[in-house]
Amino acid sequence: MKKIFTLVCFALVALSASAQEYNLFPAEDVDAEGWLWFNTQEKINKYVGVIDEDNYAVNPNGKVIQMAYANITPEYPETTADPEVLGVDKAGKYIDEEGCNKDEIIKGAIVLAKASGTMGTMNGGSLVLNLPSCSTISLYLSSEGSVFGRTLMLTAGKDFGTDDSEDKNWTGSTKSIYSKASMFSTICNAGHYKWEGVEKANNGYNQGLTFVSDSPVYFCFQNCRNRTIYIHGIKVTTPKQETLSIQNVAAEKADAAVYDLQGRRVNGSAFNKGLYIQNGKKFVVK
Repeated sequence: MKKIFTLVCFALVALSASAQEYNLFPAEDVDAEGWLWFNTQEKINKYVGVIDEDNYAVNPNGKVIQMAYANITPEYPETTADPEVLGVDKAGKYIDEEGCNKDEIIKGAIVLAKASGTMGTMNGGSLVLNLPSCSTISLYLSSEGSVFGRTLMLTAGKDFGTDDSEDKNWTGSTKSIYSKASMFSTICNAGHYKWEGVEKANNGYNQGLTFVSDSPVYFCFQNCRNRTIYIHGIKVTTPKQETLSIQNVAAEKADAAVYDLQGRRVNGSAFNKGLYIQNGKKFVVK
């Protein structure tokens, strides 16, 4: 009986460990809920770059957040990141519009370039995530009108702007996972939208696939309407300790002295949630 009980306990511990999530972004750059906001140039410089623009593909050696221009000839409008740009209020009104609630305006965003058409046009600017692994993805959006867009699972080095397949759920080597791009099918209405569960959103395209992964995965959110989409914040969690700018230190396997922020040595092999220091470097236990 004792042996069975021990095995059950071991299984429960293993399940608990497998369900653990870590914020991809370090504690010093996120708010209390783990959101990274694009409201300073320092954070934009640290985390935001561009795709492999020559091949219109994710750059697996690039920044964790990558911007892709709208695939519209001949202008190719740019997707931009600006800590000073102003989105819209919760009714979708800009700050210079009559009746705008200025207190609801969020400053700082990645600004997705408009698509060329009014609805369902799959050529607008994109946000690409170059993720080492993924548990969850959340985006905080604002827009002057209803948001039409789609999520894509990309393949490193492969052009995601050309549809060269008979099955229109495929765009080259890119899987279309979730698409809401018509007046009857929108991601959200005008205003603000805290979009959670993005990693599992699927409306029948490549059914059953998600961005949840223990290994590198490449996510894309593309604007599919000729309205600007502001992405003010992002939250990404991972199943492994892969927090950016922190050495890959597993707290539960630490072999050197570990201290809390008050300078007190922490004894034991498993730590509570929080920020710790080891060998002069900070690491987070989520």
